[in-house]
Amino acid sequence: MKKFPKKQISNLPVFQGEKTSDYLIERLRSSELFQSYREIFLNSTGLPLDLKSVRNQQSEDDSVNAGGSRLCQILNSLGRLCKPCAEAHNSIRSNETKGVRSIRCFAGLCETVVPVIHGQQVLAQLMTGHISHEKPSRDGFLKLKEILGTDKNKEVELERSYFEIAVIRLEQYQAMTTLLAAFALQLGDLAGQIVLELRHEKSDCIASAKDYIEEMIYEPIYLDEVASEVHMSRYYLCRRFKQATGRTLTEYVTDRRVKIAESMLEKTSMRVADIAFEVGFQSLSQFNRCFHRINGFTPTQYRRSVRIIV
Repeated sequence: MKKFPKKQISNLPVFQGEKTSDYLIERLRSSELFQSYREIFLNSTGLPLDLKSVRNQQSEDDSVNAGGSRLCQILNSLGRLCKPCAEAHNSIRSNETKGVRSIRCFAGLCETVVPVIHGQQVLAQLMTGHISHEKPSRDGFLKLKEILGTDKNKEVELERSYFEIAVIRLEQYQAMTTLLAAFALQLGDLAGQIVLELRHEKSDCIASAKDYIEEMIYEPIYLDEVASEVHMSRYYLCRRFKQATGRTLTEYVTDRRVKIAESMLEKTSMRVADIAFEVGFQSLSQFNRCFHRINGFTPTQYRRSVRIIV
């Protein structure tokens, strides 16, 4: 990626529009910087790390569950939406705070939200999984059960999820969040570089081709139609597209569709087959094959993995 002077980056205005903002976040999530850091973070702490758009949090319930804790999901299914968590996430979404927020709920679960800032506004948030600073105890579980007044059907699942919560000492956790804050600054700088690159692309035919693909992503996309849209021959478009993106046009379209499918697998209960056709694949076998090639999981395995407790 081309490097730009930091002085130039700091003066960039914010990217306007949800579509463009989401694209910028997707570029950050797929960057080598983020992928490498997330792997190191998981290996060193045992916790997941994700980058979420502040624009697309659907509800308080969604944002509270973003850490992926099974215990948190059970608490919410029992109607115990954690008010401190909801308030903290709403504060991030409304751009009221630009600092690190560590949230602790009545059940003792902690989660950290670190804003990524671009153009003086909160663009996205780094989110960790839920943890506890104290080792789960029998007394603690009995106290939680008393507060919830849960029925026998939920008790076994609640107990198992309570004692599976990861434990990280407060001092270690504070050091971890300090590192996350430093990493968020790096992501903010990278966002500025991406913005400049996208501006340079806007006058290029490749940007027009990408825009056309985004508009038609749920429909069959034909190379001849894309070439006609950007006033190029098929051969020249394919060559330029591969030079600019490192991927063929077909690979790019497939990757975009798989990314959309990932979000649908995470956020909806739609059948895998319905998702496959919804995002533009012509067959379920084609969808499964492409999804596995890109993610290393089948769609069903991916859906299960994003719901596993850490």
